[in-house]
Amino acid sequence: MLLVVVRLTNAGRILAGSLVAYIVFDVLLTPPAHLETRDPSRVTGLGIATLALLFAGLALSIVALVLMFRKSALWPMFAIVAGVFYFPAPLAELTGYFSSLRPPNAIAWIELVQTVVAVVVIGVGIWVRQQAMEATNK
Repeated sequence: MLLVVVRLTNAGRILAGSLVAYIVFDVLLTPPAHLETRDPSRVTGLGIATLALLFAGLALSIVALVLMFRKSALWPMFAIVAGVFYFPAPLAELTGYFSSLRPPNAIAWIELVQTVVAVVVIGVGIWVRQQAMEATNK
């Protein structure tokens, strides 16, 4: 069995944990989680575009974790972009451009929590990136 040990700062641990939460909440927002009960045919074109960004953010968050285990300096950047890619979907939802139907309560709550998680991912990603840059400048 291969065990990969990655030494992270406290900020790195927070970012890694936040990315895991980001992935879990992103998956809960998808129809396979059975919390999304709206008819997919009622999703607008803009809603589909924001879903594409949501899935791209999910993929980037997974890539960020893989890069973290490979000890790449790029992993915080991927995490930051993943966090940014979350925001078009809830903004479209809030403005009514995502679907002609209101979101189920479970989805509305998960979107709220996911918004907080995405803000944490972005903020801590910037923090981790700054720490890495300071360490290379010393």
